[in-house]
Amino acid sequence: MDEKELKKALSEFGDELDKKLEARSKDLAAITEKEAHAAAKAEIKAELEPELKKFVKMQEQLDAIETKMQRAAGKAAGRNFWANFKEDFSNKLKEVKNPKNLIGKSFDYENISLKEDMTQANSFESTIVVPVQYQPGIVYDPDRTEHIRDFISQGTTNSNMVSFIQEYANTWTNADVTTEGSELKQGDVDLKRVDAAVIKLSVYGILSEEMMEDVDGLTSYLMARLPSKLRNEEDDQILNHGTYGILTKATAYSDALADADISYYDILADAIRQIRDDEYQATAILLHPQDYTNLILTKDDNGQYVTPYAFMNGRITVVGVPVYQTTAMTAGTFLVGDFKLGAQVFDRRQISIEFTNTNEDNFVKDMVTVRCTERIAICVYRAKCFIDGTFAAAMANGSA
Repeated sequence: MDEKELKKALSEFGDELDKKLEARSKDLAAITEKEAHAAAKAEIKAELEPELKKFVKMQEQLDAIETKMQRAAGKAAGRNFWANFKEDFSNKLKEVKNPKNLIGKSFDYENISLKEDMTQANSFESTIVVPVQYQPGIVYDPDRTEHIRDFISQGTTNSNMVSFIQEYANTWTNADVTTEGSELKQGDVDLKRVDAAVIKLSVYGILSEEMMEDVDGLTSYLMARLPSKLRNEEDDQILNHGTYGILTKATAYSDALADADISYYDILADAIRQIRDDEYQATAILLHPQDYTNLILTKDDNGQYVTPYAFMNGRITVVGVPVYQTTAMTAGTFLVGDFKLGAQVFDRRQISIEFTNTNEDNFVKDMVTVRCTERIAICVYRAKCFIDGTFAAAMANGSA
């Protein structure tokens, strides 16, 4: 039965019901109110019961029509009408429990109030009806792509101390021309042993076993994240360790520009010259990203960009020496060096990650301790291989 036929059937049924109720009301007028109620209830129930079954089928058809109309796009008015028609019709059926309410009444389909459409906002309760889509793994910020150990030499050790012999002072520069029969020129050297103790770097965390089991990708996250963070600390120790660090032993930048108008480029070029004066060859320049940007954006007095550097494989160079940006450097400072010749890092224990539940009271609390450790020794062989300084001081000296 389609919508038009259903409306017609409902209209005919309402008219027929009104006529029956009107006829019965005249017969009931002569009977006492109590008897009328009992008799009317029995008779009307017998007469209406078959019709009510029809109404049940009609209501099922209305449910089907309503579902189809809710799914039809662009028929909001139709959806509102039939949704509220169903509700109003159901309320009318409930009134059959009291026959007096049926006497002289009919269904008014023109005045049915319209309600809002079904939307996620007004139809979903406080539960997840539409399942969410989860991306695998744990999202986190990236870490440094280049570490200080990548610039210097690397090795391994089987001891807790790495020692090397260093030339401390010499007079080989006394070499000179010697005439026949004259005494040869004498030179000498002072040597000393330099010791670099192995240091341990570590970090650990404590997690519940439930978290380890229930959080998808947590183990992979820890296996990737902890070594990366430990490498950052390694960078800081290689550069800044109070006894063994490169910056601790590096040679301070000595300005030779004597120019009132200098730039970052001038300072770095002069630092390369200083290394070359001691017969070393600079292999890299390390800058903080802020200073790297300042180098790129250097302008002349007319506001034009100064580009004396050449691009080699997408990397900026100063006098042929590649410039690297790293957050391991402090903003405002620079380090120019012959890195491979000047320093070396030795691994006594390479980075390792371990999990255990035997730490403290982990076992009785279902907790897991994860630790990440390494042991390294830092050797700076030649202090003159590295030139460091601050741009502020260098600029002040250059303009003096």
